[in-house]
Amino acid sequence: MKLLFLDEAAIWLTQPNTYSWRPIQQPLRVPTSKARGIRARLNLMGVVEYGSGTVFYREIEGNTTGQAVVDFIEVLAADANPECPTVVLVDRASVHTCSAVNQQRKRWQDLGLIIAHLPAYSPELNDMEPQWRHLKYQELPERHYQNKTDLRRAVGGANWGIAI
Repeated sequence: MKLLFLDEAAIWLTQPNTYSWRPIQQPLRVPTSKARGIRARLNLMGVVEYGSGTVFYREIEGNTTGQAVVDFIEVLAADANPECPTVVLVDRASVHTCSAVNQQRKRWQDLGLIIAHLPAYSPELNDMEPQWRHLKYQELPERHYQNKTDLRRAVGGANWGIAI
């Protein structure tokens, strides 16, 4: 059996600073983006395979919807095998429990892909969460990007996951 943890994350043009040090009376000036909403972030959906730690991800255009989840899981279902099922663990976000996803569950199960839910309010059980944190705080070389193209290039160039 293959076990995958699925989750979504937004990567903003300006990442939060976790810490800094400067000499007294020499303030640090950090650029920020005036862009708001979707223009100022990449919406990503990804899975991490339990055991190997391999991450597969894709960018979601616009806001994350149930149809975006269906499209992503379709890619995973293409590699599923009923002889050795793939279990995809998701949280209880509305995009994971919506009718678009629920309508496909039986078909996916026939293909060998089973959707299972993590307990409510338990992000610490989703192994994808630390992967997002690693991308945001260790893999992205800059804390601020001028535009979405630069941010997309940085995410794609990170030694972190495989785009699907």
